Amino acid sequence: TSARNGARAHLHTYCPPLPSLGALHLRAQPWALLPPFPIHRKDPCAIGQRMLDMEEAWLSAGRIPPQQEPHTDLVQELVGLALDRGSDTQQRVVEAQSVEQQQYRYLVIIDIEGGANDRPGEDEIIELPCIVVDRQTRTEALRFHRFTRPVGWDLHLRDQPASRKNSLSNAVSFEQAVQELGMVLHEAGILEQSLCVTCGDWDLKTIVPKQCAKSRIQVPLVMQQWCNLKEEFNAFYGCKISGMKGMLSRLKMGHRGKHHLGMDDVSNITSIVLRMLKDGAAIGPTATRSADGGVAFRYKASEGAGK
Repeated sequence: TSARNGARAHLHTYCPPLPSLGALHLRAQPWALLPPFPIHRKDPCAIGQRMLDMEEAWLSAGRIPPQQEPHTDLVQELVGLALDRGSDTQQRVVEAQSVEQQQYRYLVIIDIEGGANDRPGEDEIIELPCIVVDRQTRTEALRFHRFTRPVGWDLHLRDQPASRKNSLSNAVSFEQAVQELGMVLHEAGILEQSLCVTCGDWDLKTIVPKQCAKSRIQVPLVMQQWCNLKEEFNAFYGCKISGMKGMLSRLKMGHRGKHHLGMDDVSNITSIVLRMLKDGAAIGPTATRSADGGVAFRYKASEGAGK
C-alpha cells in the first residue's frame, strides 16, 4: 500500500494541474474548414488515466514503478493539450472567423411570431422582426419590423363591410414584408453578405416555406440558408441548452422585455449573438435548403427539430 501511494504521489508530482479549458476554445469546431470526417482529439483525462493504468499494472505484478520522471513526451503532451501548444486549434478558429466575417459579415437575426396553431388565420405569420448585426464591429447595423396580415383574414374580410375592417391597422401582407426586408438589405449594400440567424430551425425550415406557399411566393434566397443559434451555442460552449432563456442563463444575462413579443425576443437573441462573437464564436450556416426543398443540416441533431 505504501509503495502504491508513493508511486501515485510520484506520478502526480510530474502531472501539472490542467488550467481551465473553457477559455481556450478547444471545443470550438470551425465547421467551414473541417474535412468531411470527424477529428478525434486526444483527451487529457484519457491520457492521465492511461498513466494510472500503467501504474496499476506495475503494482499488480509486485513491482514498484521506476522512480524517475515519466516520459518527457507524455508530460509535454499533457501540458500541450492544456495550453493548446503544438496544435492548430486556435489558428483554425481564427481562420474560420475570418472566413465567416468575409462571407457573412452581417447576421440578420429573425424571430418569427405566429403560425403555431392549426386554426385558420392562426396558422400564418403575424410578425416579422429582425435586427442586423455587423460581426466585424460587433454592433447593430439596422432594425426592421413589420406586422403581417394573414392571407386567410384577407379572404375572409374581402366581401365584408368596411365597418368590420380595421382601417387603422398598419399590418401588411407577408409578401410585402419580405419584399421590403430584401429591399432594405439591398439598399444598405449588405444583402449578399447576410446570414439569417434564428433560435431554432422552425422559423425558416417550417413556417416560412408554409407561409410562402399560402402567399404564393418563392422562399426568399436569403432565407434558404440560416444559422440555428442553439446548435451553434451548444457546440461552442460545450453544453445542451434548449432555448433562448437557457442560453441567457448560461451566459448569466438577464431576459429583457416580454417573451414571444417579436422585437423583444430578437433583442435578447442579439445580446446572445454579440456575447458569442466577443467570446470568439465563428457563427456560420447550420442549415441549407436545396433546390428540391430538402434541408441539409450541419448538426444531425437539428433534423426535425422544433422551435
